Amino acid sequence: MPRASVREVIVETAVQEIHKYGYAACSVDTITKAAGVPKGSFYNHFKSKEDLGAEVVRRYATESEWHRSTPGLSPVEQLRARFTTMADLLAGNDFTRGCLIGNMAAERADHSDIIRTQVAISLGTWSDSIVQAIKEAQAAGEVGADLDADRLGRFVLNAWEGTLLRVKADKNTQPLDDFFTVVFDTILR
Repeated sequence: MPRASVREVIVETAVQEIHKYGYAACSVDTITKAAGVPKGSFYNHFKSKEDLGAEVVRRYATESEWHRSTPGLSPVEQLRARFTTMADLLAGNDFTRGCLIGNMAAERADHSDIIRTQVAISLGTWSDSIVQAIKEAQAAGEVGADLDADRLGRFVLNAWEGTLLRVKADKNTQPLDDFFTVVFDTILR
């Protein structure tokens, strides 16, 4: 198996470290130490920690669970399965970490245009995938055709991100239960 490039090792390590500890708590030094690479090599691949932060958001969005699909499920079941997988990951992490994209939005969007832009792109792509699932559900007769799929897709994602903040504060499943009940048992039924 080919050895990962230094850049790849830095990015993968930064995704893990920033997701676990937050952007501000991770210096270039702590990331490169965790990656097992010399600090100087960081600057061969990134102009700044901010550039790395934007790449971390892009990578997390690209590899996130919301891209996964389960064959044989209806559009709404498929959407629910994606959120269930993410909820299970959150519970498996003792209700810590949440969504790295949402975390970066909360922590850096007001302070870094490059990170804010990547967060906005990533959230837009994610909500577009939810919109697509809702449109497919409407075409299949699972969801009312009178609902605005674009607005509803954005709302579902916004509700999810708010749910993750509340879960991190409450450290229990009540916010997740509320999300699934309102979104899947009330709105998307």
